[in-house]
Amino acid sequence: MKVIDLLGIPGITAFSTLRDTDSPSEPYSGFSTCSYTGDSYAHYDGCRKELAGYLGISAGKIVFPHQTHSVNVAVVTDTDAHLPDTDAIVTAMRGVALGIHTADCVPIVLADPESGVIGAAHSGWRGTAGDIAARTVAKMVEIGAKPGNIVAAMGPCICRDCFEVGEEVAVHFNRFGAVDRSRSKPHVDLPLAVAASLENAGVSRERISMPPACSRCNPSDFFSARRLGTASGRTLTLVQLHDY
Repeated sequence: MKVIDLLGIPGITAFSTLRDTDSPSEPYSGFSTCSYTGDSYAHYDGCRKELAGYLGISAGKIVFPHQTHSVNVAVVTDTDAHLPDTDAIVTAMRGVALGIHTADCVPIVLADPESGVIGAAHSGWRGTAGDIAARTVAKMVEIGAKPGNIVAAMGPCICRDCFEVGEEVAVHFNRFGAVDRSRSKPHVDLPLAVAASLENAGVSRERISMPPACSRCNPSDFFSARRLGTASGRTLTLVQLHDY
């Protein structure tokens, strides 16, 4: 299992997984822990067990919501919680890992190390337009975080040059200043819009890290729905507050 480290805060583990495949055209080839996009149980369960071993915790301490491109944010207080129709989760529980799955959408991890509150969000174009990043910050504040203490990082996602959209989508991003109309069709900079949403919620720009890579430009490293279709694996982005 190979990862890209995010956040870089002592006492907090945060990373995005690398697909690590020699068969990038095969939709489920590589490391994927997502259970609801058509992958086989044997594959994603094996990857989940590998993930748990990497983290040094039981698989039951890793929480995955069932994402639906909503703007719903849930507080995790029980690792057995059922989380349907949920695209962001936050917790103050130590030793529990929060996992988000993406394949071009923007994964976000957040942490207030002073209060011991963490969060993870899946921000596709609908979620970004609906300010799921800011909603996640607000939910973290509800359980003790302070916006000025929050550090946020985005994992790999689709870049502006790859994210060509119709005007019906682009119009939602005018307020963020995230639309490039210099080409035949609009292109949207989702990470720029996410950063703006986080700033509007009180997170300092200096505490926001932009994505390390484009998911569509790097098919051997990341899953991309624009390349493979939605029936494909997913990149995992995770955050965990250590229990020591």
